[in-house]
Amino acid sequence: MDLNISHVEKAYLYLKNYVYHENLNLFLKQRIASFEESKSENMNGIFETILNVIKTEDHHFVENEILEAWLQEIDYHLLPKAIGRAEEERQKEYNKGNNGVFISNVKDSLNYQVSNVNYFIKAPIEIHIIEILWCLFVGPALENILNKDCYGNRLHQSILKYGSHSDSISGQELFKRYIVQYNSWRDQAIKIASNTAKTGEDVALLSLDLKSYYYHIDIDFDEISDEIRKFYADKIELLEVALKLNKLLEKIFNHYRDIISPQIKRTHERCENKSGIPIGFASSAIIANWYLLNFDEYISDRVRPQYYGRYVDDIIMVFRRPKINSVDPIEFFIRDYLDDIIKKDINDDNYIITIKDNDLPIQKDKLILQFYDKDHSQAGLDLFKNKLDERSSAFKFLPSDHLEKELDLFAYDILYDGSANALRSVIGLAENETGLSKYLSSHISAHRLCKTNHEDTVIPQLKKIFKGKNALSFFGLWEKIYQYGIIIKNFEFIKYFNKYINLEIERIIGIIPIDKKASLPFSEKLKSDLKLYNELSLALTIGLLDIREFPKENGLFFILNQESAFLKPNQFKLNLIDYGSNSHKFSWQFRKANLIRHHLVAWPLANFCNYEGDLTCEKTFLNEPIPSLVELKIKYSPRFIHFDEWQLLHLGDALGKNIELNKWFNDSIKEYTNRSHSTNFPVELLTDEKNNIHPNIIKSHLKVGERNHYEFITLAIANLEIKESDIAAAIRKDKRPNLNYNRQEKLYNILNSALKEKSDLLIMPEVAIPVSWLPFMIAFSRRHQIGLVFGLEHWVNNNVAYNLIIEALPFKFSGEYKSCAVSARIKNHYAPSELDLLESLRIKPGNLEIYPKAYYHKTSWRGISFTTYNCFELSDITHRVLFKSEIDLLIACVWNKDTNYYQHILESSVRDLHCYTVQANTSQYGGSCILRPTETARKTLLYVKGGENSCVLTTKLCIKELRDFQFKSKPNTKDMFKHLPPGYDCESVLNR
Repeated sequence: MDLNISHVEKAYLYLKNYVYHENLNLFLKQRIASFEESKSENMNGIFETILNVIKTEDHHFVENEILEAWLQEIDYHLLPKAIGRAEEERQKEYNKGNNGVFISNVKDSLNYQVSNVNYFIKAPIEIHIIEILWCLFVGPALENILNKDCYGNRLHQSILKYGSHSDSISGQELFKRYIVQYNSWRDQAIKIASNTAKTGEDVALLSLDLKSYYYHIDIDFDEISDEIRKFYADKIELLEVALKLNKLLEKIFNHYRDIISPQIKRTHERCENKSGIPIGFASSAIIANWYLLNFDEYISDRVRPQYYGRYVDDIIMVFRRPKINSVDPIEFFIRDYLDDIIKKDINDDNYIITIKDNDLPIQKDKLILQFYDKDHSQAGLDLFKNKLDERSSAFKFLPSDHLEKELDLFAYDILYDGSANALRSVIGLAENETGLSKYLSSHISAHRLCKTNHEDTVIPQLKKIFKGKNALSFFGLWEKIYQYGIIIKNFEFIKYFNKYINLEIERIIGIIPIDKKASLPFSEKLKSDLKLYNELSLALTIGLLDIREFPKENGLFFILNQESAFLKPNQFKLNLIDYGSNSHKFSWQFRKANLIRHHLVAWPLANFCNYEGDLTCEKTFLNEPIPSLVELKIKYSPRFIHFDEWQLLHLGDALGKNIELNKWFNDSIKEYTNRSHSTNFPVELLTDEKNNIHPNIIKSHLKVGERNHYEFITLAIANLEIKESDIAAAIRKDKRPNLNYNRQEKLYNILNSALKEKSDLLIMPEVAIPVSWLPFMIAFSRRHQIGLVFGLEHWVNNNVAYNLIIEALPFKFSGEYKSCAVSARIKNHYAPSELDLLESLRIKPGNLEIYPKAYYHKTSWRGISFTTYNCFELSDITHRVLFKSEIDLLIACVWNKDTNYYQHILESSVRDLHCYTVQANTSQYGGSCILRPTETARKTLLYVKGGENSCVLTTKLCIKELRDFQFKSKPNTKDMFKHLPPGYDCESVLNR
């Protein structure tokens, strides 16, 4: 195989995906955005140049000169790792004496000192593409020899096949997902330790962290070349490519080291003679894993703890029946178990790990030994395990309580020395950056969906917590602060925060332990980079908005579109960012390169369109023809585009243009699979061409996912009140849909309950979900792989009200990738009262606009067959028996006061169709139930009415048992189900 331009282009896609998911290195995001803006018209030319540089021998002058020019552009950025105040140092000294303990919540100061920094490589994107190619061709050689004990930065499975199957690799992810790998590494250790303690044995956990690991690595690229030769021993062409890329990466690493060497010896002690690896390169993560391979093997083969796991430079070991010495437990423990691999440093008495004659220091304050004696309480271990479970749940479930709690409860941890019930035991407060981040994310998520009144309480708290030292230390959260301000449309707060951060940055006076001679220029560079980081944090968020230029008295500047942003009158003239400023330039670069935060875009794929308006507002994509897609944004998408996103982008357009929704569905499949080059896509909608019995009805069969067979399915019904006033507000032009917090909280409770009950399918009433919440519901279904069937509030487009029933049907593509298919069907029979309401508002019903015929479909998903009916459709006796002998389950989403009438229909249907029958109605009228075709005493599996609290009720449906019975022509006396109705086709069960 010869290296070609498609490999270089794919490397760029991998790089862009890597950068998109990287939350800290905003510098690299901006360089990608700038690169794409300036090179977009000649990307192939750039890729060709990179290819020529890689292929050309060193003696070739022109290409070598190009490489040298790229190398000369390499520089670095600085970000603080630890920030201190002189007042805190004095406070520590005071508390060491015998004067008592002084605690203060004051965080600001006249000046701040940075006690540690991190260097981030600043390199041309061409250099980054080369190092990503190294990841693709050399990475598998190093990944292949790692063992299962290494968890962090593991290459994605597709990368391992890249060298020999690159033409068939369609993914863009370099590494396995961080959160999955990290949780697995940590939770495994706690689970094994907890289980060991429960068996009545002593257990110990040893955790350690290497100090400034990337800076202390001393890499030998010849050793990597040896691994390449072993891995590609029988693939000569790939061997030559990999060795050449390895040589290029060595040259890049060496040049970068020369750039930062003068400063490294001042900021990172004892690293001046080590090569180190750059922070900001994906290749560094692979090398960092491989570099500790011998240590991993030694622990596994020689020490053999009950559990060993390493996440880059964080290490955890679990020991059963450990030997503990009470005199100096850590020193004796290391001597007994790890003496050959961990030693005391003769220079400073700290512990070190020696790898290939290179000493890697262990952080003293992170060397922790926990011992749990079998004869004493294991409460500490159990408590820690429960805490981890809670944190995992916090990420899994939707936040339903954060908005009602004070920010301080999440932002701080109280440090105790003694009883937690005694105030005198408090010895300090520690800022909880993770808790603060989760709190901000909850509010951002909540405000995206609804209009809350919490900003008056949140913003004052943010101003207090992000004050002084905290404002600088939490630089990684600046972007979230701006996101919150943008989502709530409080631009005055954004301007205040931006100005405040820059003022606090100016108060940084020095870096310790750098010498005074070099301190001033180095400190100025740190301040400059921090200001740039602040500007990028703001620009990355501003890129979501309508920031087109308008002429004003004081020149040109950017404002926000008043209608889309719902600005208050006094905010309309607010000069958020100046025309021609860096913020202006960066924000448009991020937007054009599509590196903005996609989860904040109100309607799926709106940011992939030729649209310059406010992306946080979905109005345009609900009521107007969609803007044209930008092909370059699709081609160089930084992330995977999901099928359901493609569907939703075109759904409003289909309604506006009166396109039949079965055509919309099939067109979505065709275009999506063509663009993504997907083969064997497991979604299809087939029209029943043989349906001659009902000439005015179109019957279809929707198939989603692989044809698995489930013996049981857990079905959940939402007990939820749908107010009449909400239905009217969604239709009326003089009102807005009810998107308040209380309604969102009820929805969150229902979805969380369905998750906790491990439901397969959740059924909700008719008109239960506002149209603007549709993307959220579909994304929830995809992420959690739970099916949803619900009614959408009337979607009014061109003065036509469409009453849609939605099926969100999640599946896994290729058995691994989460996906979802969305079925949307217009109600065939609008209810008389519904028609009266529409007529009074001069709005036409949607069923008369698109379909001259009625349209229904049955769905095959996860081994069950079901069909859905939208309220008044059930009253048509011809329509509700369309799928006799073909379904296991009939689902009815209704909003109806006449519960007696509908109850009779359901009780008739459950026998006439001989299938499980489900109805979800608004809770104030009730009648939500699940029925089965058995004797009356056992027929009702579930029935509910009323209740103010929103909740779900679940039951298991035995699909296999029903089908086994239906295949028999004559039931046995012991069978639970009632006789099959006349005309039932027993053979049709085989098709299911």
